[in-house]
Amino acid sequence: MNDVIVNATGTDSIRLWYLMDNRLYFRRFRNRSWIFVSGTPYDMDFLSRQLDDSGLYRYSEVTRNNVYGSVNGLEIQVNPSGMNDLIRAIENIGLGRKYSIYNADINPVLRFMSERNLRFFQLSSPEDHDPWIPHVYIGGKSRLGTPVEVSIDDRKYHNLNTQFLEDLYESIRESVIVIYSNRDRLFEKLIRLLSSNGYNIGASRGKTGSTYQSYGQVYYSNPRIWLSNRIAIEADSFTYSEAGLPGLIQMSRISSLPMVTASTVTAGTAVSSMEESHAIRHQVLIPLYKDDHEQAKPSDILMETDKGGMVLQPDPGIYMDVYEIDFSSMYPSIMVNYNLSPETIGSQGDFQVPGLPYRINTEKRGFLSMALEELLRTRLFYKSVKSRDIVYGQRDAALKWMLLTSFGYTGYKNAKFGKIEVHESITALGRWALSRAISLSIKHGFEPIHGIVDSLWIRGNGDIEALLRDIENETKIGIVMDGHYRWIAFMPARSGLGALNRYVGLRDDGTFKVRGIEARRSDVPQICIDFQMDALNLMRNCTTKEEIWEKREFIKQLERSYIKELPLKPRDNFRLGIHITRNMEEYRVNNIQKKLMQASENIGYMINPGDRVGAIIVNKNQGKIDLGDQYSGIDIQYYRRILERSFEPMDFIISSCSQERRQITLSKFF
Repeated sequence: MNDVIVNATGTDSIRLWYLMDNRLYFRRFRNRSWIFVSGTPYDMDFLSRQLDDSGLYRYSEVTRNNVYGSVNGLEIQVNPSGMNDLIRAIENIGLGRKYSIYNADINPVLRFMSERNLRFFQLSSPEDHDPWIPHVYIGGKSRLGTPVEVSIDDRKYHNLNTQFLEDLYESIRESVIVIYSNRDRLFEKLIRLLSSNGYNIGASRGKTGSTYQSYGQVYYSNPRIWLSNRIAIEADSFTYSEAGLPGLIQMSRISSLPMVTASTVTAGTAVSSMEESHAIRHQVLIPLYKDDHEQAKPSDILMETDKGGMVLQPDPGIYMDVYEIDFSSMYPSIMVNYNLSPETIGSQGDFQVPGLPYRINTEKRGFLSMALEELLRTRLFYKSVKSRDIVYGQRDAALKWMLLTSFGYTGYKNAKFGKIEVHESITALGRWALSRAISLSIKHGFEPIHGIVDSLWIRGNGDIEALLRDIENETKIGIVMDGHYRWIAFMPARSGLGALNRYVGLRDDGTFKVRGIEARRSDVPQICIDFQMDALNLMRNCTTKEEIWEKREFIKQLERSYIKELPLKPRDNFRLGIHITRNMEEYRVNNIQKKLMQASENIGYMINPGDRVGAIIVNKNQGKIDLGDQYSGIDIQYYRRILERSFEPMDFIISSCSQERRQITLSKFF
């Protein structure tokens, strides 16, 4: 595959990076741009006179289309670098309210690529592999800011000597893509080490580290590094860590963002960029500010429309012979198949949204449903073939995250093509689809056990394939059997009711699906994970409740051995991944997080909100926490309590299989 565009940089001048024979070459293009402004005839006449008086801008009167129809206005020519100055001038002239401005804050590279119908990593077929690009992974471990191990691909170095520096320099010099870990500023320190020893790789500091929130969670973004004539990707990038290099390339391809940018933005921003690219390619205006606000509603209508996904709560316990069926990308499928878009929803239309006072016009294809169609189609393809090739699986993972956020973005207050009525209609159709799936499963002889938004667990001996066909035909949403379980145990919540997302299931192929227990958590020590995996392995061949019950003594013996051998386990097995969510002075109670930050401050080491820090609790009461190797020993009682909590899910599974079917005292497990 020759002449593949792998990257683009610049503003007023765009440099396209092409790959040929594993080497880069560049082409430079002038990048002239424009914005579109509309308003009342009087206000537009006034703006024209102001532009004439300035003598700085060329403009013309044109008619263009936004998602709602044609708009008359002025198309003003401007260089991308001067865009912000022009926007501020127009807003000042219009007192911030007289003009609607379009196509004014678009990423210059995205706009350049979209206007010319170019794609990064263009494929002839979705089954094609991306071209091989020379790349290297540079990571490692550090303690208290000092590198203790560095990895160059699969080579590990503990002695940062001359040989290491030569290997590091050559690996970077021979690579087009450099994937680096800058956690604890590891890569920055390696660059300084190279520079101080006479090796120049053309590195510069990019974006500084920052704390941010996403979906209620606090994260820390490591400082970014730029490398001259190379594509530098931070390894802790969400997309890279979830989907690898093929997934990141796929996100770049579909969003029209260069790889480096795609690695730094959220999946929601990537979806927004994809929508902007689609708008540019189809000559639809993109508003600078969203002005399609939610309409006033009576309180009873608001209560009816402002709902989320449907949930069928399970009774705690163990169930045999269970199917899990999942709607395929439910919410995006609803948006595409039901033609949901800001301009198609309202009081007129040929389709009534179930349970809501909204109607959808299905005669004319909506902008949003068109924009998402390619993303949905591509994701469903890779989901169907991901077992054939790891590359397809990684592409599927990246597209999955984009689709997950595409629904939420319709309700985001600043989404360029969002509208709250679209958001409400999606959830209403989702509730209707799951309720129809429940009704049809009963009709086909199954018993629903648990349901949550787009997934349903059922048991029975009906025809599962016929059920799936009927659900898909009625709801117009693809649905698949995600798995068949020999048995599945739904854990109790603190309320005593079944937890929505805390379960352990054994599939027909002998693998476990685990959610919500310690084996899936990143904030527990390795000993808890090891115990639960050992316990599950004891039950791996069990096909009946009686066989699971017969494992009770083996499980108890395993618990006793873990308690007994607790002081003998390798010390690193006790390291906790502690998530810091705020500054030290903002913690109101003297919890582990605050004690960790105090211990860090005492040794002069800085922790940022959003960081996950590995630490060993030496003495919780005294606030002794080991961040490096400054202490020895562990707090035995503290770790014993944590370990015993990890016993509870396994004990619950065993007790649920009691031959006497005795009533379980739920408080025992908390």
